[in-house]
Amino acid sequence: MGIPRDALHDAVESGRIERIVRGAYRMVGSGSSFTDELAAIWKLTEPAKFTHERLRASEWDGIVVGGSTASALLEIGDLHLSPYRLYAPKRINTRNPSASFAKRTVPRSDVMFSHDLPVTRPERTVFDLVVDDEDLSLIADVLKDAWHANRDFDFKRLAGLLRSHYGEARAESLYRGLLEDSGLRDKEGTP
Repeated sequence: MGIPRDALHDAVESGRIERIVRGAYRMVGSGSSFTDELAAIWKLTEPAKFTHERLRASEWDGIVVGGSTASALLEIGDLHLSPYRLYAPKRINTRNPSASFAKRTVPRSDVMFSHDLPVTRPERTVFDLVVDDEDLSLIADVLKDAWHANRDFDFKRLAGLLRSHYGEARAESLYRGLLEDSGLRDKEGTP
């Protein structure tokens, strides 16, 4: 935001600010969170805008935390928070080894907020884990935890997402396998 590099360097050296990732700093004593690095990476995808500007429905930029990172933030399943998985409607390259971007369009309706970050909803998270080729037994655990955490989990939405990506036969096979492996076969009938 127009702060000279030598001023940042001096502030870091004097202990007034600390670097989170390249290009993102915080005031010392302002408190920290396990999501600070992830928040910095997300904010740096559009550094000219403030967070509240990016979250307006009319200005939704489509950059969202998803996959295993969303699963960890939502506390469903047993997947790791990092390397951070983010989705964007256009290609984003990064040299940061702890961030992984995939080109994927996620509608605003498939997004919720967790830890002040845009995160895919549980149904979308399960779908994205399948698309990201995560281990199906781990995805089944995510599905089971998502249902236990939120009894209004939308099984039909998950089935629809799978169908739109994989086609009828493959989607049905994946969906049935996930329900079976998660022990939720009796919770939802045929989509």
